[in-house]
Amino acid sequence: MWLLPFFKTLFKSLGSKSPTHAYPHAPMPKDSLVRGHIEIDIDICIFCNICARKCPADALVVDRTAKEWEIEYFRCIVCGECVEVCPKKCLYMRPELTAASDVRTKEKVTANA
Repeated sequence: MWLLPFFKTLFKSLGSKSPTHAYPHAPMPKDSLVRGHIEIDIDICIFCNICARKCPADALVVDRTAKEWEIEYFRCIVCGECVEVCPKKCLYMRPELTAASDVRTKEKVTANA
């Protein structure tokens, strides 16, 4: 008698489509709400540090003297504040997702002097 609910769920599951994706083997479906990740055109950047000051997660570090811009992707919450406040519009959101990783990485971009 107690097996009846179990078999009902089992046969219902066998006839339906899988709710998960085969992600690294199959590409993830694009969603209109996904923002992607932040990138910079370093040749346009004036290293004003406004983006780093406005970042709520403190994921950005701008070094004006060394002409370096750095982002820590594990801290970034992809809110887009830095993109909105950039006076030169050198920051932009890429719609592609970044690869999954369990290692904390930083991307450091240096201006061509």
